Amino acid sequence: MKYYIAIDLGASKTRIAVCSKDSIIKKIVEATPKHGDEYAIAKFIWESTRKSFSEYIEDIVAVGVASIGPLDIKRGVAVNPTNLPFKEIKLLEPLTKYFNTKVVVANDAMAAAWGEKHYGLGKPFRNLVYLTLSTGVGAGVIVDGHLLIGKEGNAHEVGHIIVDFNSELECGCGGRGHWEAFAGGINIPRVARWIAVKHGISSDLFDFLLKHPEASAKDVFEYYRRGDPLGVLVVDLYVKASRAGIASIINIYDPEILLIGGGVFLNNQDILFEKIVNGLENDIVTSMPIIKPTGFGDDAGLYGALALAVNPPRELLEEQGV
Repeated sequence: MKYYIAIDLGASKTRIAVCSKDSIIKKIVEATPKHGDEYAIAKFIWESTRKSFSEYIEDIVAVGVASIGPLDIKRGVAVNPTNLPFKEIKLLEPLTKYFNTKVVVANDAMAAAWGEKHYGLGKPFRNLVYLTLSTGVGAGVIVDGHLLIGKEGNAHEVGHIIVDFNSELECGCGGRGHWEAFAGGINIPRVARWIAVKHGISSDLFDFLLKHPEASAKDVFEYYRRGDPLGVLVVDLYVKASRAGIASIINIYDPEILLIGGGVFLNNQDILFEKIVNGLENDIVTSMPIIKPTGFGDDAGLYGALALAVNPPRELLEEQGV
């Protein structure tokens, strides 16, 4: 039997799965390495795969990688990824050598859009967007059946849409007022501290943040659920920034369906979904698309990587010379 390896490389976690051409057979989830040279992550992926899926290795016919960006798509290299401490993460060249088979690399959200089109809720549509609200903010876009790639493979970096051009809040990329600065999971505790200091707000959440510099988005949302006033302000700003970003996506790409995934959103969709979508029609110039959470949950990136391996888009094959 033929098998495929699907890899979802995120800033916090890396998911690796062995798959048939239609579905995931087995998967593992590991912490993404934060140390080493430009080959450290490719080596980690290979060693984890060999350890966990040794019985399948000889029958692997293709590998798909859904990677954190930005990417140099031709080389299959993540370049200065915003939320990982590497100048470059080489993927295409070393993974092709390790697995000795075809490897296709794409941005994680771009891949997830391709996965939704082939396996998920996007099947009936020629125009769709997959949006991830996770450690960072990103999207994958299909217009008239074509996966958008761009000159370097970054035609989807929606997290860097400027939602407040007067903002002093700096994004991880160095820009100001970017959507990801307000809504990237890694930035949410920083946003909370910024609001508290700027407006002189004292609350249990602020006290917690002062004592716990390693606090996460999960902590902020937990305090929101308790009714903490600072938590409420942070989530309100998250919603406003995300509504502005999503309105921009709809106005630019005119999708029939927009699917939302990513850990921050999926873990808090009971809070976020209706708040973000309600009133959105007032900010767009085209008709409202269908807007739904992804049906894949945390596996959206894996199904995207599987779709890359099984049905690689022609545009991507041309770029990577696979």
